Amino acid sequence: MTDLPGRSISIDSTVGIIGAGRLGCSLGLAMAVAGCRVIAASTRSAERRALLSDRVAGVKVTAAPEDVAQAAQIIFITAPDSAIADVARSVRWRPEQAVVHCSGAMSLDALVPAGRQGAATGGFHPMQTFPSPDASGNLRGITFGVECGDPALSSYLGSLARILGGEIVRISAAQRAAYHTSAVMASGLMSAWAGMAADMWAQFGETRERALHALSPLIVSTSLAVARMGVPGAITGPYVRGDVDTIARHLAATAAQGGEIGRAYAALALATLPIAAEQGGLDEERRRSIESMLQDVLRDPREAPQ
Repeated sequence: MTDLPGRSISIDSTVGIIGAGRLGCSLGLAMAVAGCRVIAASTRSAERRALLSDRVAGVKVTAAPEDVAQAAQIIFITAPDSAIADVARSVRWRPEQAVVHCSGAMSLDALVPAGRQGAATGGFHPMQTFPSPDASGNLRGITFGVECGDPALSSYLGSLARILGGEIVRISAAQRAAYHTSAVMASGLMSAWAGMAADMWAQFGETRERALHALSPLIVSTSLAVARMGVPGAITGPYVRGDVDTIARHLAATAAQGGEIGRAYAALALATLPIAAEQGGLDEERRRSIESMLQDVLRDPREAPQ
């Protein structure tokens, strides 16, 4: 345990969660299983109140964030990004407390009101998606982005990540944009890209749903290969082989799908080339030819090879 004047922070400290949605419920359930003392949570959802009450012994679930702040020593704000600053301003904090938000994009500036009242502040962002309030298993094996200038709280957050089965990467306010952009590229944008890939099936009469059903095993196996083999080892397809004719056909097909799809494909492919070239199978002549085709599309998608 780490002691500071007026503040004592340890894994045994009592925990409260404000804004217990999908992330907040999942985090609370995982912390309770790991032995943390989760004693209070706030949510307006009757379903989530029932879930936490049933699964976390002794927790008090309320609709009022203030009740959580008054009950616990370490408060996790898992509300949407747009609500974090409002929570920090509207709740009364105490110097012996720690207040932690779980946003990937927002710096600790959102918690300044809590800091002005003497509370320690930090950020603890799980690099993971939470499709349901009961997704506590998704916290195991992940990385948490931690921003914290308070030594006691920083040590606590590192220990918490470890007991949840994960690890941490330390980030500063200035590094948050790059950190969060990376997460969105690997998650939300990748999901949207899968949707665009599925929509290509409309050209031969199939629905997005049918396409996603067919493409999902490929998406899953690719993700597993990235985790196992890394990059560029997991990259397959015409860009590592330098298959100019196949790429020309791709450009024609994406142009037929629509200008925005054609440009998106060409931009991603152009950014892919340097990584694909690391495998060693793409010679300089074919790389220049492919780059020229892709750049033509980005200038004018109508120039895609027919």
